[in-house]
Amino acid sequence: MPRDISTVANGELIVYRMPGMHGKQINATAMLFTPKKAPPAKGWPLLVWGHGTTGWARHCAPSVQLQEHGKWADGPNSALLASVLEMGIAVVAPDYEGLGPPSAGVRTGHGYYDLPSEGYSMIYAAVAAQRYLGARLSGQWAPAGWSEGGFAALAAAYYSASATKADPALEYRGTITLAPVPDVPAMNKILWQDINNASQSGLPPTDHQISQLVFANAETIYFTKTERYAGYDVDPRQVYGPNMLRFYRQDWQACIDDLNAAVRKDIQSYLSASASHRLNTYPGVRGDSPNSLPEIRRFFGQNQGKLESSTLPGSVLWLYGTDDITSPNNVTYNVVNKMLTNGNDINLSVLQGAGHYDVPVVSQPLLQARLKQLFALG
Repeated sequence: MPRDISTVANGELIVYRMPGMHGKQINATAMLFTPKKAPPAKGWPLLVWGHGTTGWARHCAPSVQLQEHGKWADGPNSALLASVLEMGIAVVAPDYEGLGPPSAGVRTGHGYYDLPSEGYSMIYAAVAAQRYLGARLSGQWAPAGWSEGGFAALAAAYYSASATKADPALEYRGTITLAPVPDVPAMNKILWQDINNASQSGLPPTDHQISQLVFANAETIYFTKTERYAGYDVDPRQVYGPNMLRFYRQDWQACIDDLNAAVRKDIQSYLSASASHRLNTYPGVRGDSPNSLPEIRRFFGQNQGKLESSTLPGSVLWLYGTDDITSPNNVTYNVVNKMLTNGNDINLSVLQGAGHYDVPVVSQPLLQARLKQLFALG
């Protein structure tokens, strides 16, 4: 375990069953952390934690990265989880469908931003923890997560009734989402506008602008892999130019840090090869045009779109940083406003000057305060 978690908690890897994207029961894995202090008479409440993007291949699972490489793969969140455990709250952290050790029976096929896949990964981790720990848990639970995990937390709220149906001892209390990307096509549109504007300036691109192009290219591999695995008829040749098509075919097993580094190196080589090369001429993702492809539109409509048009049970604490390029201001505000018109109880906490990786750090007191409220902790 990470040192800051190991000082306050014990850890185990649990294997559980959940409905997979192809409609069959599959094996999934989760890290289960329990406070070192004895549980209170009524048991610990439970936080189900959704991690940020790590990759699409099985070995990119946070549990595998931690056990086999000694690496904490979930950004700045070990300190956040340690603070939750210190409050006397147990934590179960699913790897998600398709991520986890093959020795545990986990099969390839991650549901990246697939609503039922991410939601079921979360809620059945709660069911597994409740059945395993029994009276050591109070039954009260809440999902939370960062980045991809922020979407997973909202998906868990969407499917929370299924958790209670699977185990009536579970009592859903509310959701906390940190820096989610609530509308990927809208985010991509703004991102490509920025890339095109930077390309037209005639100036050498800044490191920030190159980072935007890396972000606009690398993680799309995980979306395309999920879309095709889930049965959407997406042709990678319509999504990618030659360079990124090669990455898609050869490097889909690369975890996010390695993939970002490889794509960045390729972009820099391309830019330095000719004075005429620009960010928006890089033979990677074909700009914003893939978002207009019918099957890609259908994927986002049936997943993020379905979530956006729903009314979630309980309250949602939405923690958002104004300097987060993964979810520009107007994208977040537009989605939250749509959800408010559907009767959702959302408290949007805007963290001025916070970037994507800053949100879990600066929002820690807000998350702790909300957990105290949800679980009626003294």
